[in-house]
Amino acid sequence: MPGIAVALGLHVVFLNLGLAGSYLGVLIVHLIPTLPYMVLVMAGVFANYNPEIEAQARSLGAGPIQTFYYVTLPAILPGLLIGSLFTFLVSWSQYILTLLIGGGRVVTLPLLLFNFASAGRNDITGAISMIYILPGVVLLLLGARRLTGRNSAVESLRQI
Repeated sequence: MPGIAVALGLHVVFLNLGLAGSYLGVLIVHLIPTLPYMVLVMAGVFANYNPEIEAQARSLGAGPIQTFYYVTLPAILPGLLIGSLFTFLVSWSQYILTLLIGGGRVVTLPLLLFNFASAGRNDITGAISMIYILPGVVLLLLGARRLTGRNSAVESLRQI
């Protein structure tokens, strides 16, 4: 099904719910394309997760919060980082959903970029494009550094 058809259908639903033209509506509509990425990544993480480790921590006297903070969170953190990176990048690039549900009242960087590009303002479009790609690159570098424990992403950039 074409994405614009889905977006127009969602727009009708959000109009009926009174969420069109609001920040909350834009936030909720961004969950629709991003949630499958996070669920897929976390399903893979929890498929390889051994809950017996939590039981061992609890049997050694750790409370529920300590068990989560010292056992569960470190085990699932790489998956959370990767899933968050994917969801951010997908959400960051949503133009049509933001335009339809936000109604032009919720202005995001992709909306600004498209407006200046369609107006023929190449100088401003280039500047906004650089700002547009910066968060994705920074998150990718930080995620690679955190997951590998080294500065491998930074080192590979230095070699280029």
